[in-house]
Amino acid sequence: MAIGMTYEQYWYGDPLMVRAFYKAEQLRQERMNEEAWLFGAYTYRALDSTVGNMMRKKGAKLSEYPENPIGLVNQEETADENLEEQEEVYALAYMTNMVMAGKNWHK
Repeated sequence: MAIGMTYEQYWYGDPLMVRAFYKAEQLRQERMNEEAWLFGAYTYRALDSTVGNMMRKKGAKLSEYPENPIGLVNQEETADENLEEQEEVYALAYMTNMVMAGKNWHK
């Protein structure tokens, strides 16, 4: 489910908040893409270990479905690279919310 900016946030909020929402949308789309790729990888392995094994020649090595979940590519490296960007987005969103809370304090 996509969560976008409200009318008030867009027109009356901090202009830098748009950047945080844009980055959040990019991260959401990237995650959806990785999930779709992973689904395809599991589907490929399932078909290869069933139909593929039926079609193999005698004596050829049989394919097996993995016993453990497939790990993503070097999760530690990816986490280190994106950590600074995520911290910046979180800090920006936090400060924007604090500014908005300060503007609405007297209401």
